Amino acid sequence: MPKTLKFTQATLNLCLFICLLSKSISGFAQQVKNVPDAFAHISVTPKVFVLSNDIDVPTKNGHFQGVQVINSSGREKLLISGSSSSLAFVLQADLSTQKTEKLIALMDEPFRHAGGIQVSGDYLAVGIEDNIIKTRSKVRLYNYHNDNLAKALPNLNIDREGEAEQQTSGAVALLPLNSHYLMVVSNWDSRIWDFYAVNPEKQEQEILHSFTAPDNWAGYQSINLLRDENAIYAIGFYSKEHISYADLILISDRETYDPIMKKIASKAFNTTNGVDFGSAAGVQVDKEGNLHIWGTQNKASKGIAVNKF
Repeated sequence: MPKTLKFTQATLNLCLFICLLSKSISGFAQQVKNVPDAFAHISVTPKVFVLSNDIDVPTKNGHFQGVQVINSSGREKLLISGSSSSLAFVLQADLSTQKTEKLIALMDEPFRHAGGIQVSGDYLAVGIEDNIIKTRSKVRLYNYHNDNLAKALPNLNIDREGEAEQQTSGAVALLPLNSHYLMVVSNWDSRIWDFYAVNPEKQEQEILHSFTAPDNWAGYQSINLLRDENAIYAIGFYSKEHISYADLILISDRETYDPIMKKIASKAFNTTNGVDFGSAAGVQVDKEGNLHIWGTQNKASKGIAVNKF
């Protein structure tokens, strides 16, 4: 069983709400100069890729769920999480060759549903659900720099169990701080957001706060965390009436000791080639500090459509 972090309540508050003063862990820091400005300047017209795919990807009775970009040996790779009737998985593709490379089987049924994901620091965070009974899930962090992700060996595992739809983990977000990570796990249709402090190297975790979303918030398919010099934000992805949307949510600023959790902007995107934010989407902060959004089509095929905004 994972240990709990030995934090006082004051330390927990500081870690969660004033972490912007900390230096980030190496790897993907998920930080831009000004998040609202970066969000406003994301193009709504995509660059379109079609990934050549010869892998038998099992999206029957499931679909692609989340998208993230990593750097591996100097090459950009796309990680796409997915669900099926029997298997939770991550599909890896090479963006330079625009070809899929390998399918990573994370868990078998009943944990057949890998939801929205985020890469931060050295880790990929993913929630894996029993999406039929809906009473249990596992949140897992994998170091993607070594064989842990390729071998589906989690560096940290959190078991969640409760009433139907209450302790699922349909979207998981991760933000590196000084000595640990802030993680958000949302349940079925992202009605409840659970905030955790986690340290995968020490296999430590502590739940910090639970937030119940207002009725007018969308059922986000994926949620990703970002920060700038002033605040922590989340971007939630969904589709409505065949239009793909991203909402920008203010989590907390550096002067506040309670979560703000305020939706401050929403944006519609001109997805093409069957790409749908209600299926799979995610953010990327590139080497120049620019913010991008990626999305894919719903199901696997010989040619997998990808949009980059």
